[in-house]
Amino acid sequence: MIGSIAKGSDFGGCVRYALAVDEPGKETRLLYSEGVLTDTPQNIIDGYECQRHLNSRVRHWCVHISLSYSPKDADRMTDEFMMKLALEYMDKMGIKNTQFIIARHLDKEHPHCHIVYNRIDNNGKCVSDSFEYFRNNAICEEMKKKYGLTFGKNKDNVKTQRLKGRSKTRQEIYLAVQAAKRTAKDWISFQRELAQKGITVRKKFRRGTTDVEGLSYIKDGQKFKASQVDRDGRCSYATICKALDRNKNRQTKPQSPTPKPTPTPIEKAVQTGAEIAENIGNALGGLFQVGPGYDPEEEAFIRQMKRRKKKKGRSL
Repeated sequence: MIGSIAKGSDFGGCVRYALAVDEPGKETRLLYSEGVLTDTPQNIIDGYECQRHLNSRVRHWCVHISLSYSPKDADRMTDEFMMKLALEYMDKMGIKNTQFIIARHLDKEHPHCHIVYNRIDNNGKCVSDSFEYFRNNAICEEMKKKYGLTFGKNKDNVKTQRLKGRSKTRQEIYLAVQAAKRTAKDWISFQRELAQKGITVRKKFRRGTTDVEGLSYIKDGQKFKASQVDRDGRCSYATICKALDRNKNRQTKPQSPTPKPTPTPIEKAVQTGAEIAENIGNALGGLFQVGPGYDPEEEAFIRQMKRRKKKKGRSL
């Protein structure tokens, strides 16, 4: 279960899309409605427009929410069950005492429905949207656990070719960022990899400082904050910094010493003979040394001591 929220000021476009008015061959079903006449799409639109004039202070009065489910849950998704989930979702989100419709689309392999509601409620008050994106994620997770719905692995499995508009661009940015995070070892190489895919990265600095407080991504003239690309923070500045440091440390990490090859029987015999000779030399107090026995510092010290003795003898 995934909820996607968009706000605007065009009830006409949202209602026509939800009911597939401009796509006659597209199968849709109106599952539920409240506060509007549903005999024609235009009557629904007129009802929304009439009520939104109760509060002129609200700029974005039209809200469109899509609730999508995994294809693995398709057998369970009857119209009644989907409607029940949508109504419970709205209740938990605090969308109450206002006009809305719930319409189901059947053009995709994954079951999904669309909710269009009026932010100007029946009393002329504005339905709160505070922290709605965070509440949306938390409520979807809660309901998936409650009803045993399928948990998607992550956004890496989303089929980009089936997306359109900003959703497609956002998914392309997400995949490009994840790929660059795996290989780039600094910000220059990270930005270069994204630039090759037509993506520009911009840092947002805290006013009057050089502290970075956020990132934005631009592709095809569309700009997204890092939190809009991925709400779990996988495209954030802090996450990318950690990935770049990890890649850099991995590349500079000293390699393990190459194991020495197993000596042949002849090499073993030579090594053993050398060890025996060295042991004998040590046992005889170093009278018989194996290998070079010249120590420059020791020889210099000895010469210095001899000169001191000679000089002392002459003084006597």
